Amino acid sequence: MSEEAVLRELADGERLRVRVAGREFVIDAACPHRKGRLVHGHVNARTLRIVCPLHRSSFDLTTGCPIAGPTTEALTVYSDGPANAEDDPRKGPTER
Repeated sequence: MSEEAVLRELADGERLRVRVAGREFVIDAACPHRKGRLVHGHVNARTLRIVCPLHRSSFDLTTGCPIAGPTTEALTVYSDGPANAEDDPRKGPTER
């Protein structure tokens, strides 16, 4: 069974919270290549990668390193840890 990722831009618009496979990542909201909005990207729960919707650059969510595509710059990973079930982003904009 595959888990669907939950993506939500934080209030500052600069960062994105990604919840997938029981983990939570806070990363840059825009792809470093052409500033594609990663909130519209695809997340692979098995490999923990996010793919930019513009030019298909993909990044490792745990390190921010680019895996494929035209970008050579990494995403910043601000935090990585277990998802807190009590702080579910699907419940509304209660971002800190």
